[in-house]
Amino acid sequence: MNATTQCTGWLLGCLLLGCVSISPVWAQPQMETGKPFLGDRERGWFWYEAAPLPPAKPPKEPKGSPGSTTAKPVEVKRYEQFKAGMEEARIVAMFNPTQANVERYVQYRTALVKIADQLAEAGQRVVWANPDYDFTQARPVSAVGLQAFDSQKQAQRRQTFERLARTHVLYFFFKSDCPYCHAFAPVLLGFSQATGIKIFPVTLDGGALNEFPQPHIDRGQAAALGATTVPAVYLANPATREVAPIAFGIQSESELVDRVMAIANPSASDYVDASTPIRSLEGLEP
Repeated sequence: MNATTQCTGWLLGCLLLGCVSISPVWAQPQMETGKPFLGDRERGWFWYEAAPLPPAKPPKEPKGSPGSTTAKPVEVKRYEQFKAGMEEARIVAMFNPTQANVERYVQYRTALVKIADQLAEAGQRVVWANPDYDFTQARPVSAVGLQAFDSQKQAQRRQTFERLARTHVLYFFFKSDCPYCHAFAPVLLGFSQATGIKIFPVTLDGGALNEFPQPHIDRGQAAALGATTVPAVYLANPATREVAPIAFGIQSESELVDRVMAIANPSASDYVDASTPIRSLEGLEP
């Protein structure tokens, strides 16, 4: 075995056992001379070049940095710091309620109350200066304002019921064996007498009630309107052939007043008005 073979075997053994490590230093002469790897015979065929690393990309600018357009306002940062500190103080005091820990949490809580009080006071002053933000303009809270508000409401109700008494009727669907229908019938009759709106009683089982001894037989009105629950009340206009649901189940007279007023005087909003289904009374007239 010649010296070259011995040297080769020794190098292979060292490489396999990890005695010799390949360092970038060995690649340095090639980088300096610029020779191709395969043409550098003097270095032997045991050496290899490390693959060139890709060029480093510049780090991305973090969001919220001073040069970014999405930087958070100073107030938001203060809020986040305050919130984190208060949450930490609360957790520490909860699991280790020493006097110092609890006092630290109470200090945060007191500061939060003062901040909220300051915001509420500033908000109140804004409402005072801008009537568009003042809900008491629509519904007063003072005694004098409530008296005027109630008087206006009563006048509106009187005008509404006088108009409905001339143009509308109330469809009343019931069953003679329904205890809720028997309990609701006197309430509905009293509402009719107080408002002047006539009632069109419809029996679903052919029976009658004491308040409505001669009801009309159901000719498909209940199925057409979806009156599957009794008692059921619908407000109908025979002239325009429109009908809208008012109530299902037992209702008080005041509840009937509020519901009829809301249905007969829409315009709360397009979404609210559209929530009340209005069907055609075609072929279902009294």
